[in-house]
Amino acid sequence: MKKAKALLFGSVALATTLLGATADHTYIQALNQHLMTNSFNLNGEFFAYDFEKDGKIDANDWLYKTVPNGSTYRLLAVTPTEDNAFGFAPVAAPTDLKSDPDGYFIYIDFPLDSDARFSWVYATKGGQVYKLMGATPEHTFDYLDIDGDNIPDPLPNITYTISQSTALPGSLTTPTVSFVVLSNGAQNGGQGAQNQGASVTDNLTSTPAGTLTPEQIYEVAYMWNEEKLAHDIYLSLYNLYSAEQAAMPLYNIATRSEIQHMNAVEGLLQKYDIDATNVEGGFAGPYDPNKLSALGSGEFSLSEIQSLYDQLYAKGSQSLKDALEVGCIVEVTDVNDLDEALEIAGDNQDLINVFTFLRNGSYNHYWAFDSALKSIGVAQGCCSLGEEYCKTPEEYPSNNGGGGAGHGHGRM
Repeated sequence: MKKAKALLFGSVALATTLLGATADHTYIQALNQHLMTNSFNLNGEFFAYDFEKDGKIDANDWLYKTVPNGSTYRLLAVTPTEDNAFGFAPVAAPTDLKSDPDGYFIYIDFPLDSDARFSWVYATKGGQVYKLMGATPEHTFDYLDIDGDNIPDPLPNITYTISQSTALPGSLTTPTVSFVVLSNGAQNGGQGAQNQGASVTDNLTSTPAGTLTPEQIYEVAYMWNEEKLAHDIYLSLYNLYSAEQAAMPLYNIATRSEIQHMNAVEGLLQKYDIDATNVEGGFAGPYDPNKLSALGSGEFSLSEIQSLYDQLYAKGSQSLKDALEVGCIVEVTDVNDLDEALEIAGDNQDLINVFTFLRNGSYNHYWAFDSALKSIGVAQGCCSLGEEYCKTPEEYPSNNGGGGAGHGHGRM
């Protein structure tokens, strides 16, 4: 069963329950192309408004104002129907309604949407763009979940601009919306994993470097190898099962989150002049990005990571179920190793920030694989692997968003 989440629109939480609806990368690529090659009318503005004056924003405490004529409607004021999918009912504009909307509603008429009633995007004031996918019988709204963690995701690296048409006497003008690619690869005002990764990297460059112990150096080098393992194994297994919808978490997590995780740890390698390939030399520098990139997919400088990858690939190549179970195994292994790494980090804030970011990501990824297993009929999800891999939301909280020898690192 999907886990319901409240999606943040700027600083305001949309009280209507939102679920994450996954889509394959073909859909996402076509959607991006559709948005980038067309312009669209700005259909309306959304305002959070406390109709009941009870101090909270409930599911139906949203006012929709059409553009350009300014008609106002309350969201979910009536039970949604086939002809009124959002339960809109006309209301008088409150006299105390703020002038600045919380976000914009744009109809995009995307050909791959099976239900044209939900072919909309919601654009936040912060510059993020969310794709509406549908609604449940309980009248919760389903937004696109790209990485399979049941949390709605903004479209990566896309924002929007609004242009006002020329006003003519006696006529109303409709603003148009164009979508553009962000040059810096981060959503403006975003709350998700992309911005978390960027902020972690930014913090590394803005704080002075301390002195790491040999054990801490080992942890940094080890975690880079382990994050590379996650990236490589997920992408390799996805290539075996790319025709299966349930395999999408393998692709999305590898191409979005794990690359960020590798970059975050590489920031530590660079800052502390660590050579993650120099095993015999205790990982002494200099840091050399060319040595890292010289390692091919499924190749690692640490023998224990190489052995773990080989075992995981052998298991995952047997079936899609096995591949998704590999995801559960990798994420639990990561969390266990990161728990130890955080203990060894001591009071080094750089290590604490990066390792915490990685662990938060692993929490989310675990639930993505758990949901994917359930979607193919494995009722217990990751718990089907046994007690070691059976986690609760209290143990692995979802996040909106990510030393010496003998640790037991990477043990199956």
